[in-house]
Amino acid sequence: MRTSVVVVAAVFLAAGTSGCQATIKPDGAAKSVTDMVSGKTGFTPKDVTCPSGMKAKVGVEFDCRFTGPEGPYTAHMRVTKVDGENVEFAIDSKRG
Repeated sequence: MRTSVVVVAAVFLAAGTSGCQATIKPDGAAKSVTDMVSGKTGFTPKDVTCPSGMKAKVGVEFDCRFTGPEGPYTAHMRVTKVDGENVEFAIDSKRG
């Protein structure tokens, strides 16, 4: 199972102090992966984990992990657009 798609979701929390950049909520990014995988394949992953502390900035890349029907998978996330509280990702998932 290899899937690629661009997903838009409200997934980051703005930092409360001046000079700090907003960071992506790991649970919001995980939901984006779950929605993409289930929409493209019909399989709904239950254990998606994404790192915390990732900046909500165009070009930022990180990996989320989940278990698919054939074992472990990685969803490579790349922030393509930030508009207010909405973050747009390009997501490419692959086995391994």
